[in-house]
Amino acid sequence: MSPDDAPPADDPPSDERSSLSRRQLLGLVGGAGAVGGIGWFRPTWLPDPITDWLTTMYPDPPSNYVWQPPVSDEHADAAVRRLEETVEQAKQLRSRIDHNSVDEEMRFHLRGSPAGGHLESAKEERDTRDRLFSATYGMLFAGEAVGYAKIALGEEDPDARLERGRELWEASDAVADSISAYRVSDPGRDLGYLYAIERQLAFVRISSNWNGTSVGGDPDSVDEYSPHGLANTWGSQLQAEQRLENARHYREQYRSGLGDDPQPHRERLDDALLGLLAETDRFPRRDQMRTKLEDELELDRSSPYGAARWELYTLCFDNDFRFYVDDLRRDLTVFRVVKTGQALLARRAHDFALDALDVDPGDTDYDSGRSFQAKRRAMRNFRATRDEYDSNFSGVVANEVASIIRGGDVGLEIGDGPAWKERVESAVYYLVGAGMMRNLGDVVDPLLRVETDG
Repeated sequence: MSPDDAPPADDPPSDERSSLSRRQLLGLVGGAGAVGGIGWFRPTWLPDPITDWLTTMYPDPPSNYVWQPPVSDEHADAAVRRLEETVEQAKQLRSRIDHNSVDEEMRFHLRGSPAGGHLESAKEERDTRDRLFSATYGMLFAGEAVGYAKIALGEEDPDARLERGRELWEASDAVADSISAYRVSDPGRDLGYLYAIERQLAFVRISSNWNGTSVGGDPDSVDEYSPHGLANTWGSQLQAEQRLENARHYREQYRSGLGDDPQPHRERLDDALLGLLAETDRFPRRDQMRTKLEDELELDRSSPYGAARWELYTLCFDNDFRFYVDDLRRDLTVFRVVKTGQALLARRAHDFALDALDVDPGDTDYDSGRSFQAKRRAMRNFRATRDEYDSNFSGVVANEVASIIRGGDVGLEIGDGPAWKERVESAVYYLVGAGMMRNLGDVVDPLLRVETDG
């Protein structure tokens, strides 16, 4: 959230959240049958600290609820080796540097592990996906270490970085072009793979350009650059290289699963995207909702109602999805469909969540039992809807919902505001997730119907 999007900071001083020691808590929940029964059917009867604890203990959506493409041992191991080679390169470059010849800021960047500990994590992980994640993330730090070492040695080559960015962009275009017909045999399966490919390509394009921050355009020259910018470019481009390999790995899986007569889905995806954008535009814009909260309702976060309305605004009217419609990703249609669909689901969830919260302008407290009920409702909706729409593509759309539901626990676990504020805002997260899942079919159904476009 940008500073302009932050709600007015009118919170009252934090109250003292009642707390229980581990021994007290164990004593209170020792009668597991009785307490569990009360908590399940009448959570508002329990003391707030117990219900807060029960809420965070209630199961969240686990990772196997939301589909992700498999990662082979060979692919994960290759990524770890690539990171290991980059770390070794950084160490060799550093060994040639006279640290007394560089300033303190440069010495700071030349110290420590080149991969920030991610190489060790990647080697220790047994799960291939976790191994790939650690290796990909570590590329950013290891690449920066190489960049700073080259700067200290006077071997920097900004023009080479600029050219490498162009090459990565062209390579991402080639992968995108290779799947642009969006041929599918099983839409629920194949669209999930296409999304996974395009998501990696979106990351490649963001991080391939100068300084790893450009989202469009290409500088004509790099006559002026900062050491930090050049080092960051080294890291972001190495990470982009790995993302490109990830996209190719997922493309291989996608192609191997196609049947003998896959049908193009391009037209249906284009129509779906236009429809989702039109439906989203029927809702108030983000700035309009902010004006309503500030000027019309004169709300801040100093009451349960105000805190709930501002949290709903933040979750349901996020405009980041429009970032995915720009020229940087204009050819990544499946990716844009998913992001726009998630934004529409969030907007539709606003009124549902506000009604389910049952919070009024005059309220001064929010019972922890209602947060527990909200989470239970969210998970009931999540399980039922995922059972109904059990496909790869439904899983990637539902992934945002899973993240939102998990986010509801954060305030209860580490929040330092008034207890009622953490509880009502957590309930907002849970109920927004529940509301989004209620309408999941509106996004996925038009794309999963079995009839072909031709």
